[in-house]
Amino acid sequence: MIFWKGKSMNSSGRISKLRNKKQTIKTILINSLGIFIGSLIYALSVNIFIQPNQIAPGGFIGIAIIINHFTPILKIGTLLIIMNIPLFVIGSKRLGIKFLFGAIVGTILSSVLIDLTLPFVPQIKTEPILGAIYGGFLMGAGIGIIFRFFGSTGGTDLLAQIVYDYSGLPFGQSLMFIDVSIIILAGVFFKSVSIPLYSIIAALISNYAIDLAQEGFRFYKTVLIVTSEPGKIKDAILKEMERGVTELKAKGAYTGESKTILMIAIPRTETSRIKKLTVEIDPESFIIIGDASEIIGQGFKSSKERI
Repeated sequence: MIFWKGKSMNSSGRISKLRNKKQTIKTILINSLGIFIGSLIYALSVNIFIQPNQIAPGGFIGIAIIINHFTPILKIGTLLIIMNIPLFVIGSKRLGIKFLFGAIVGTILSSVLIDLTLPFVPQIKTEPILGAIYGGFLMGAGIGIIFRFFGSTGGTDLLAQIVYDYSGLPFGQSLMFIDVSIIILAGVFFKSVSIPLYSIIAALISNYAIDLAQEGFRFYKTVLIVTSEPGKIKDAILKEMERGVTELKAKGAYTGESKTILMIAIPRTETSRIKKLTVEIDPESFIIIGDASEIIGQGFKSSKERI
């Protein structure tokens, strides 16, 4: 009897391990596909808009574009891989292989695709401002998708992380210093004042697109309601809006009076409705509405959901 029970338990363990293995493989495949799509968009942005208009939006890509301009035999993708190799070696010792895996995959894929797609795509030499806008947006979208699937394009992001690990200099400051230096160098080498200005525009648009690609087009609001009628407002929200409510206990600093703050997460489209409902019940209520770029939980986005 004990033998069969043990056998059954072993069998359940094997099934559980098999399921976990399948789930791991599925996750790796999904992440790899996501990184590939992001890398392809990134590569197209470089070849179609960024490089033809001599825009160097910071990062190793900026250095690679400068070198390629003066030495065309050295391809941009190849240069990116060469420049990242020392960072991978240093990073593997300081940050660990697990941390670097996504960076290595994203860097190699995006770099290889830059060189592979170059002969097959048009190089649009247009007004630099248009190249900065469209190139920056596509580049940021590609990088954002890569980030979303736990990858990275290496470069100055990784360098700034290593600088922080060694020196303690804040990541944001390190990254800004490195990117600004590269943009200034682009102006010096191309002997142009306008190129750094266009490169800054491309970098700003790229950063915006990165956030947009990671967060999507779903915009939410967080509402905080300070009221003397928490029970009535809470019931109205639960019944009429069918939204969850969290009660927070607070105390007025001036009056010393105890208060209840209601916290609600809602889609942007329901903002007017909750304001109207609250004011009708308690005209003296204090309402704070803030942006929430992403909400994970029941009624919104599943913790397993990616897009």
